[in-house]
Amino acid sequence: MPVPVPATVAESVQQLVADAGQPSLFAHSEFVKKVTCTRCGARKQLPSTTAYLYCDHCGALVDYDFRLANADTNAGLSNTVFHLLMAPVQIQAQQARVARDADGYRSVMRGVYTEWIRQCPQAVSPRAGDDQDFRHRMVEYLVESTLCKDFDPALTALEQQLNALTATLQRIPRPGEPWLVSDAIWQVAAAFRALMEATYLRLEAAGVLALDPDQAPPGVPLSMEYSTFCQGWLPHLRPTEVQRLLSMFGLTGEYARVDLAGAVTRRCGGCGGELVSLPDAGVVVCQGCGRRLDLAGGESPCQGCGAALCFPEGVSRLNCPYCQTTTHRA
Repeated sequence: MPVPVPATVAESVQQLVADAGQPSLFAHSEFVKKVTCTRCGARKQLPSTTAYLYCDHCGALVDYDFRLANADTNAGLSNTVFHLLMAPVQIQAQQARVARDADGYRSVMRGVYTEWIRQCPQAVSPRAGDDQDFRHRMVEYLVESTLCKDFDPALTALEQQLNALTATLQRIPRPGEPWLVSDAIWQVAAAFRALMEATYLRLEAAGVLALDPDQAPPGVPLSMEYSTFCQGWLPHLRPTEVQRLLSMFGLTGEYARVDLAGAVTRRCGGCGGELVSLPDAGVVVCQGCGRRLDLAGGESPCQGCGAALCFPEGVSRLNCPYCQTTTHRA
């Protein structure tokens, strides 16, 4: 059974938000992060409601948007929330790690990640919302990734180097604004990059990446790690240093205004929510319920109320989300 986390986490998070000051990055609905899908080559055009960005054409996971992760207070402090959740179980986790007790470690981390997803919904995939199977597999993927990293001696050595460098960082107070970090951040950033590069080589070799419920294209999970790292440190850099950090990790941070020319409105056959899609889209992820919808198969009218429904991928019959009539795909 997963180790439970304290029931007071939500209250603690709210206090952290009150003490943290205003995040320096904001998500704007009229802008979209400029990114190209590594699976089908299409450019991202439509906005997302969560930090997980999916291709508008094939539904593949394409990137992680740190501005969107900062848009909501819980998600903007997602790293802090994770550390808050780890604090009461840190001793148990460390004991399991030292004893090489993989099952004990899994139990601790399973509880932490389950609660982290609940506390930070905007920082994770919309597919983790209503899809319990996806959420379960996402938790297991995160747990196995952490286990693989923390139980590998070479990666542990790199992590210790990173922690030692992080300990040298100084916080420079700024009245009314987030504190600034000292110049040692660049050594920390380089150490983090080295650790992540080695980690993902290990995860691939161990078969852990194959557990990813999103089946992300190669390179995307590593890019998401970089975005998460930047998400935590960008508010604490001087404006002139922001681009340096983004460039260091290959994150341009460029955004373009949303262009909805030619876009069409459809209805999700899973949750009934409206979604805006491009006319030539094949598969999209519903931002409401997280289901992957097969748009290439066309819409099918409900046999009860007549609503035009887009069926989830691999589904040939469903209960209409409006009238509950069982409807077969045309």
